[in-house]
Amino acid sequence: MLTGKHQHSIDAKNRLIIPAKLKEQLGGNITIIKDSEKCLCVYSEEEWKNYTAKFNELTKSEAKAVARYIYSNAIEVQPDSQGRVLLPQAMIDFAGITKNVITVGCGKYAEIWAEERWIEQKMGEEPENYAETLARLGL
Repeated sequence: MLTGKHQHSIDAKNRLIIPAKLKEQLGGNITIIKDSEKCLCVYSEEEWKNYTAKFNELTKSEAKAVARYIYSNAIEVQPDSQGRVLLPQAMIDFAGITKNVITVGCGKYAEIWAEERWIEQKMGEEPENYAETLARLGL
């Protein structure tokens, strides 16, 4: 299970370090996609298969449109020996990444946030914001 919040930066060559703990859990082949919340989502090979299998629940025309968007905006990468992955400039621009990055484990996947956006939205910092939802789940 991917957990924790990790702060680091992107280097001048657009390489991002996947934190060692997350890298170990994600495995050798990972997929990174754009998310609707203006962050990047990171999936292990197994979770990527689970994610894309859900396309089968859509109508043929919906599945084609969604697959076209998701696959054309996804990258498959293998972290180098130092745990770095090369991010395309289009993904960096989409996520608003300038230098500092927050990577968070979200259970089955991880998210990569521009530090400024993370701070602006105060992501995950206000437990009272989630109390009602957690109570509804009986947690």
